[in-house]
Amino acid sequence: MTLLEQIRTRRAIRKYLPTRVEKEKLLMIQEAGLFAPSGSGLQGPKIVMIDDPELIQRIGIVNANAQPRSAGGGHVSTDQPSIVDDMSIKSGFYHCPALAIVTIPKSWKGLVNCIGDAFCCAENMILEAYDLGVSSCIVGRGEDTFADPSMQSLLKEWGLEDYLPIVFVCLGYINGKYPPIKPRKEGRAIYIEK
Repeated sequence: MTLLEQIRTRRAIRKYLPTRVEKEKLLMIQEAGLFAPSGSGLQGPKIVMIDDPELIQRIGIVNANAQPRSAGGGHVSTDQPSIVDDMSIKSGFYHCPALAIVTIPKSWKGLVNCIGDAFCCAENMILEAYDLGVSSCIVGRGEDTFADPSMQSLLKEWGLEDYLPIVFVCLGYINGKYPPIKPRKEGRAIYIEK
């Protein structure tokens, strides 16, 4: 399958089996994030990979409550409901068995490329995950999640007091049928030539 075919067919997955993802795959996914483009080549983001479902659930509950659930907009998915679609979902990480947290140096906050660097890492990781047969979903609210006082001790424990979590990547094996490709909205691409 070509890279473009992978990009077209990969979907955000929010229903996971409790099966743990193999450590070798998690390390490959993490490495893919480390090779993401980085503004000015600074390679500032640090990626925390968590292979502890209980810790993921603890952080996920804080994540789900970090912002009003209506803040995300309207309906997301019937096949793979989000916390916006289903208020009974308690964890913003959907009970995934593995989780990556992409952080940036706090000193970068406000710099033009800082958020982009974090999301480039996340994008690389979801594409590598898909190639390895691991399902994924990018989840935001990183800064809001770790603003919670109960989460600050984790950053200290991990030696990341000077880092700001930006984005999460949920990882696991899909529970159920893989969703079909959604049609693309018209009028989103403009091509200009001489």
